[in-house]
Amino acid sequence: MPLDRFAGLTWDNLDKWAGSRIVSRGKNYQRQGRVSALAATEDGVLIAWVQGSERYATKVKMEDDGLPDSICTCPYEFDCKHGVAVVLEYLKRIERGERVPKAHKDDERLQLFEHEGWDGEPDEDEPAIRYDIKGEIDSFLKGKTKGQLIELILELADQYPDMGQALADRRQIVSGDVKFMVTRLRKDIRELGEEPGWQNYWQGERYTPDYFNIRTKLEILLKAGHADEVLTLGQELISTGVRQIMESHDEGETAMDISECMPVIVKALDQSSLAAADKLVWAVDAVLKDEFDLCEPMAEYLMRRHKKYDWSLLADWLLERLKTFKLSGKEDTFSIRYRRDRLSDWTIHALERAGRTGEIIPLCEVEAKKTGSYDRLVTRLVANRRYEDAEGWILEGIREVGQQWPGIAASLREKLRVIRGRQGNWLAVAALQVDEFVRHPSQETYKGCKKASEKVKVWSKVRQCILTYLESGIPAWEQQDWPLPETGLEQPDALHQNQFPMINELIDIAIFEQKPDQVLRWYDQRPKRRFGWYNLDEDRIASAIKTHAPDRAVAIWKELAEGLIAQVKPRAYQEAAKYLRKAGQAGQEKHEEWNQYLQELKETHFRKRRFIEIMEGMEGKPIVKKRR
Repeated sequence: MPLDRFAGLTWDNLDKWAGSRIVSRGKNYQRQGRVSALAATEDGVLIAWVQGSERYATKVKMEDDGLPDSICTCPYEFDCKHGVAVVLEYLKRIERGERVPKAHKDDERLQLFEHEGWDGEPDEDEPAIRYDIKGEIDSFLKGKTKGQLIELILELADQYPDMGQALADRRQIVSGDVKFMVTRLRKDIRELGEEPGWQNYWQGERYTPDYFNIRTKLEILLKAGHADEVLTLGQELISTGVRQIMESHDEGETAMDISECMPVIVKALDQSSLAAADKLVWAVDAVLKDEFDLCEPMAEYLMRRHKKYDWSLLADWLLERLKTFKLSGKEDTFSIRYRRDRLSDWTIHALERAGRTGEIIPLCEVEAKKTGSYDRLVTRLVANRRYEDAEGWILEGIREVGQQWPGIAASLREKLRVIRGRQGNWLAVAALQVDEFVRHPSQETYKGCKKASEKVKVWSKVRQCILTYLESGIPAWEQQDWPLPETGLEQPDALHQNQFPMINELIDIAIFEQKPDQVLRWYDQRPKRRFGWYNLDEDRIASAIKTHAPDRAVAIWKELAEGLIAQVKPRAYQEAAKYLRKAGQAGQEKHEEWNQYLQELKETHFRKRRFIEIMEGMEGKPIVKKRR
């Protein structure tokens, strides 16, 4: 019987299907008795009512991959906590030996899913109303008199307030009362923007402002030919929306809802009475006010093809804004510089589209001194093969902003390496790579040193000097027979901030070079700190030595797992199970000893119900326990 496939499910299966968080919520729903009228179809599909914030119909079937698949009338729709609750309710009943009734072919819930077209994966291309239903509606309405149609519309408007409001909006537009509708819509935008969005994951609650009606009304106005009014409301929507998003804590849900209105505003911009250049100004102004990518459609509008003359007018307007942009005193902050950089970026874009490319580098030179945007300037100079000028600006940029913005300095040093490479000076490239490694020791910068040094056949000596530096702190360039030239840059002071030997970095390099004996050597030399062991990625270390020293790898994974289990948190149990799986695979030849260890773990932590469930899932034990 198809239903028998549910009986073999493990907790691990459920986690793979829906995720541990949803499984946990579904489990609570089942324990709270929220599943009712559970039934099964002839082909092994479970259906039930599940009580959430409303009563939802839920349907679950088993797929060929051995995992469930559910669909639900809740907002989540697919593979939700209600589906998990239905599966667990079914498993509990068969565990207790209770019979699950068969679903009648005319069951309301099956009819509901068929009516909505929910028979599997969602089809994004499926129309809101199927063709056969449209035909039925058309035939039904044609048989009505005018009076009957009016009565029907009034009845539906009373039953569905949004539909009634849409009809009222259309009447106001037809009657010429557009001003009233615009005033009311502006008020609606302001009122909706007053409360920020929020989420409470622990209680499964949230509030996201719903801008669907705003978008619908804007579309009605636009279709009626009132593009200018829609554009005015668009300004209100952007300013209100930006403020609301700044106050929201909902992982971008509010921003997504507001952004869905923006395509309507772009259409209104296209159809508005503004001059072509003024349309570009409007779009740039909207983008510059937006810090949350609400106005992405506006940015796309600015990437379209427009006349050079209009781009030139926009460029002049932006250049004037740059002249009046204040950047001094206590306002001289990162955010102010960032806003000016955005303004100058769009100015450069407009100059390019206008064909005024000769003005771009001089503008970049001025802005580099004002905002520290040396990287943008050097990129332009390198693209134009002005390497000498680029090198001068690189040195100035590092000197002026290197301490304050090390990320910019690192990018400028990278561009200096590019220039040296284009000049064919590979010894200098290798020296600059070593310089970067000393500033930021890592596996990636080590790889860069290896690649550049091998090109000039000095890697063996460079590697030796690098490792000596990591062990003792003696700079590579101060060691005997150092084969690379000076970089021309100020020597990095990173070495004065480090403690030697640099255990993490030496282990990283040993892992990269696949030398497990060296991994263990440095791992065993890790110093004991006052508040615990040296901070190392012990999972990665265990993976690197599992073939060379499997017992040590197993010991590391067991220690990691036991530390997580002690936290008494479901999430930590999941992470602990991951390490236990790895340990079990590494020590397969000691199968009985490992099983005894797992049994002792379960006996020690038998009160931690969720941990026991995860362990049984990891061992492939089904959720349903056999009846004696």
